[in-house]
Amino acid sequence: SVNNLKQSAIKFILLLIIMIFLSNLASSLIAYSVGHFIMQNTYSIQDITYEETIVPLWSFRLPLLLSNFHALACGFVSSIVVSILLPKKSEELSNKMLDLTLFILKTFLTPIIPIFVLGLALKMQHDQVLSIIFKDYSIIFIIIASATYLYVFLLYGAANSFKITSWIASIGNMIPAFITAMSTMSSNATMPLTLEGSKKNVKQPDIASSVVPITASFHLVGDCFFVIILSMVITSGYLLSTTDYVTFLLYFLLFKFAIVAVPAGGIMVMLPILEKYLKFSPEMLSLITALYIVFDPIITSANVMGNGAFTMMFTKLYDKLK
Repeated sequence: SVNNLKQSAIKFILLLIIMIFLSNLASSLIAYSVGHFIMQNTYSIQDITYEETIVPLWSFRLPLLLSNFHALACGFVSSIVVSILLPKKSEELSNKMLDLTLFILKTFLTPIIPIFVLGLALKMQHDQVLSIIFKDYSIIFIIIASATYLYVFLLYGAANSFKITSWIASIGNMIPAFITAMSTMSSNATMPLTLEGSKKNVKQPDIASSVVPITASFHLVGDCFFVIILSMVITSGYLLSTTDYVTFLLYFLLFKFAIVAVPAGGIMVMLPILEKYLKFSPEMLSLITALYIVFDPIITSANVMGNGAFTMMFTKLYDKLK
């Protein structure tokens, strides 16, 4: 996709990275404000304990040959070099690779993920986590979900200059992706539908095809709201300074570029910085992981819808700066 942008690829990439960082920063700051409101008006959830009672019979782990970030960087560099040296062949190759990627996602990954989600939900119910969360702490998550979706809704309004007709139409184009995200809990698995909806909204296939695959892993509005607010609520009974939260926020934004958009991928990457900068204990890490997994359908759907709005806003800005 980047290959199709030809000579403007470098400017495109730099602008995209800057906008992703700023968008994640804006989401995180708003999430911090919502978290502060929750801490002042509700109660802490640090007294929930989560203990696993079922362990896997066996585990299968593949070695990590290349991180998500390094793979993306290599793809960027390769696309620029090849597009300059072999412009015609590179375009043909990139189109074939895109078709193959979308085929694998649609045919193999998307149908399998709901089975994984069902098994995970049954396990957490057996561990007696779901009943405690939904019974005692539902109000907190209603506030978080409402704030997240309201923010995404306003993003679409801003992307459409708050014109009601186009505002509603652009959201409607993303509904298939929204529904798929709820069931798969994976922005990557939802990418074909996100791409389809974004192309309808921006009417510029090359830009949409370049932006959507990148935002699927790195521009995560839902993660910004849920991880930051949950971490604040869980640590509300502990003495943490503003410096601790600021340091955590900076690393949180940097670690966004190392996330793989698969179920629970967003929280797994953040566990080390939660432990180091917010002083999370092993029990607190298990707790926030469990809470994240329970609400991953909401988180992922917010991520996908946020990516659709971001694609529209980025396209407008990029056209102005051409």
